Amino acid sequence: MEELKGYIKQYIYRKEDFVIATFQSEEQGEIKIQGSILGVEEKENLMIQGEWESHPKYGKQFKIIKWMRPIPKTKNQIISFLSSKLIKGCGAKRAGIIANALGEDALKIISEQGISSLLSIKGIGKKNAISIVDSVRSTYEIQNIVIELQPYGISANIAIKAYKEFGSNTVKFIKENPYILTKLSLIGFLKADDIARKIGISRLSPFRVQSCTDYVLKEKCFSLGHCYLDENTLIQETLKVLNHNVEDKWVLSEQEVLSSIAILEEHRRLINEQGNIYPKFLYDHEVRLGLNIARHLSIHNQENILSPQKVEQAIKDYQLTEKKVLAEGQREAIRQLMNHRLLILTGGPGTGKTTVINSMVKIYQSLFQKAEIGLAAPTGRASRKLAESTGLEATTIHRTLGFRTGDEPEFNKENPLPFKLIIVDEFSMTDVQLADYLFEAISPSTKVLLVGDTDQLPSVNAGNVLKDMLDAGVPHVRLTEIFRQAQNSQIIINAHAINKGQNIKINHEKGDFYFIKKEDKQGISDMIEKSVKRFIELGHSFKDILVLSPMKKGIIGTNELNKRLQESLNPSKPYKGEINIGETTFREGDKVIQTKNNLQKNVFNGDIGIIKKIDNYIDENGNTSSDKALYCDFHGQEVIYPREDLNQLQLAYSVSIHKSQGGQSPIVIIPVSTAHFIMLSRNLIYTGITRAEEKVVLVGTDKALEMAINNNKLVIRNTMLKVKIKAAIKDLSKYKQDIAL
Repeated sequence: MEELKGYIKQYIYRKEDFVIATFQSEEQGEIKIQGSILGVEEKENLMIQGEWESHPKYGKQFKIIKWMRPIPKTKNQIISFLSSKLIKGCGAKRAGIIANALGEDALKIISEQGISSLLSIKGIGKKNAISIVDSVRSTYEIQNIVIELQPYGISANIAIKAYKEFGSNTVKFIKENPYILTKLSLIGFLKADDIARKIGISRLSPFRVQSCTDYVLKEKCFSLGHCYLDENTLIQETLKVLNHNVEDKWVLSEQEVLSSIAILEEHRRLINEQGNIYPKFLYDHEVRLGLNIARHLSIHNQENILSPQKVEQAIKDYQLTEKKVLAEGQREAIRQLMNHRLLILTGGPGTGKTTVINSMVKIYQSLFQKAEIGLAAPTGRASRKLAESTGLEATTIHRTLGFRTGDEPEFNKENPLPFKLIIVDEFSMTDVQLADYLFEAISPSTKVLLVGDTDQLPSVNAGNVLKDMLDAGVPHVRLTEIFRQAQNSQIIINAHAINKGQNIKINHEKGDFYFIKKEDKQGISDMIEKSVKRFIELGHSFKDILVLSPMKKGIIGTNELNKRLQESLNPSKPYKGEINIGETTFREGDKVIQTKNNLQKNVFNGDIGIIKKIDNYIDENGNTSSDKALYCDFHGQEVIYPREDLNQLQLAYSVSIHKSQGGQSPIVIIPVSTAHFIMLSRNLIYTGITRAEEKVVLVGTDKALEMAINNNKLVIRNTMLKVKIKAAIKDLSKYKQDIAL
């Protein structure tokens, strides 16, 4: 193994701790290097160990096996180090003062003596001293930890996060039980299992069985939308993972998994409720949500509750003022809202849900002029749509609750939301966790309207809250009448037909619904590209076109369609900036989708934007980095993505039908193929079609569409919310009776 000294001259590629760079070596001159280095800036002195190799793209280069920063010795080196980005609370002037005061052993003195070594220096307060000492100690301590853990396949990024939790004991704890990394959500069980094998941990280790049980429980709940698994399913699924490709002497039994369940239950990492095994946090959310819904239904005070005569008069006045006649179903929805603390409004497209919401808002405002109304929805797109239709401000549920990343919401039981009426649209998308936080923050005196379409796909995350609430008997009104204007739309008519299990009917003269027959996957992919190009030729922007696919993988999955449509609609040009992240290329002009809520950036899961430019990253302090960043336009707002945030973005020429919920697009194109037979279902096709505002294009086979329409077997989600709501109502009624007695 060869050792070289020098400095990073320029980074060619950098992602987390993996880099490809030019290195100015004292021994070899300028060379190319690649390997794992974290937090090293250009021009910073470095010592690397490794071996030479030939790379197919970059030619001869030096592969890094180990690296370290030499401890600065000279005055200039110490000042340069202390004033670098690595050290918090110390600029160039303060670094010079420290170097003059402590001499060539400054860093050693700071590491060993701590803040006492700095407090005696004029101009350095306790806060700065703590920051400087922590930075100096962690820089070199982390370096040693990273070097020691790398042989086991633990990246520098994970090592640093573990260090923040375990400090100086990081290596000791991980070598004793690498599965602790899964508790911190730094890695999954399979990665931890691989690390454990390299360290030499026994395959029969109780740590391994407990970690796998916890992993399987959460993975199945997250991927299938369950709140719990039954005990037998959890045992069998855990054994499949534990005993996969292992020798007979390492095979584990049901009893060992049962023991792990008991230990995890004892440590409150899971809850066993009569054989239903919950991740603890999902159990807590389900129990609390059920209780809060029951409490809201059990309130009988008369605040904001009106007499039937007053409600009828308000409806008449509204119709006269607005010069419109509401249908009987719409009027009944208004009556029910005024008579209940909690009401669900449901119905398919074209049944007037938006009209009812507007009517309810205006009538409520006329009756309670000083009352504050809150409007919210699960996604940014859905909240903007709600704001546009009502003329009032609407936000995501996360922003309404005052969520901050990593923190509990600002509004809760002790600090309830200030609204007297809160309306939540697209509620079918709300999972049990978010619904719990919402109801926990709603005051008992607040009137609540939940609006959603029960025939759409349920939430991506755990639970089936809207359905469970309806099944539990929460008051609701279902709109069924399709209005005359909507009857002219083949999109709405065919959506309702699909929902009833009937075949679609197409009148090509109307020009709003097409079904292009293609048998093979390649033909479907080709036709999707041709259709997109044709709409653009007709004057539409590719921003107006949404290609929805049921799956990510395959030639007509979102991944491949995104690559194809990107190259077709926004090909590489010398003047267009690009960034490569794994197998994805982000390019100026690309359409992208945000994949998680980011409150700091004010963008939310499902928001779609355009990359306006790719340029050097400028941080909040105005410092320019050599790293590139994406500057995106989301609804007129510039959002900047440095490299470390790019995992929040995906290309959005094609998105999954699940991701499209809560939003709409003028034109929707959907592949319908038996290649997606696992995903083909009535509510999936229904959800996709109802995303379109003007035109729908289905591309595929009659057989696949027939399969989807006939498949009305809703995937059953393991949830006990309905039972918990009913039980809580019963307990509250009994409590009131006991108080009366």
